[in-house]
Amino acid sequence: MAKKILVTAFEPFGGRTENPTLRVLETLRAPRGARLFKARLPVKGKAAGKKIESLLSRLEPDLLLSLGLAAGEAAIRVERFGLNIADYGIKDNAGWNPQGEKLDPAGPAAYAVTVDPSKLAAACRRAGAPAYVSNHAGGYVCNTLMYRAMRAIDKTGLRTRYAFIHIPVSTEMALKEKPGRNISPSLSLALMAAAVQSAIKEAAK
Repeated sequence: MAKKILVTAFEPFGGRTENPTLRVLETLRAPRGARLFKARLPVKGKAAGKKIESLLSRLEPDLLLSLGLAAGEAAIRVERFGLNIADYGIKDNAGWNPQGEKLDPAGPAAYAVTVDPSKLAAACRRAGAPAYVSNHAGGYVCNTLMYRAMRAIDKTGLRTRYAFIHIPVSTEMALKEKPGRNISPSLSLALMAAAVQSAIKEAAK
C-alpha cells in the first residue's frame, strides 16, 4: 500500500499578501510509492489546531510535514520541539493574542518531532539551500500547530511521523518590498521548493 504523506502550508499573515509556504506547496510532488495530500491552514491558532486534528483523523497519514514562514531568517530552519505554550506577541488572523497560555493544561511540556531534523536539514543542503536545526518554533501559530498535531497523534495512537520546516521570505517577495527599508533575508522559491522536495524524499524513507 502506498504511503500517505500530508503537507500543510499557511495562509498570509502579519500584513503580508502572500505566504511562500503556499507557493512551495503548489510545486511538491509525491515521492515514488507514496500519495501526497496538501492542505492550506489558517493563521488562527485555535482553528489551525482543529483543522489539523480533523485532517489527521480523516487521512491517517504515514507522514505529516508542516511548512511555516520565518520572516527574517536567511536559511531554512528544521524544528525539533513543539512547546506547550501560546505566546504570540502579535494577533493571529482571528485577533487572538495569548500571552504565555498553555495550549493543553493536561499535556506534556513539549513534544519532539518524530522525523530526525538533522537528516532533513542535510537533505535541504543537498538541494543547495542553507539549512539548520532549531530547537523550537517560537511561541506563535507555527508552534501551536506543531504541538496540536503531535498532541493529536499521541492521544489517538496514530503512527504518523511528524516534521516541521520553517522557510524564509522568498526572494520574489523581498523584491516587492519598498526601497529604503531593511529588506528581508530571502531565498528563491525554486531553491526552497527543491529543498523541501528533497526533505520529503528523505522523510519518506
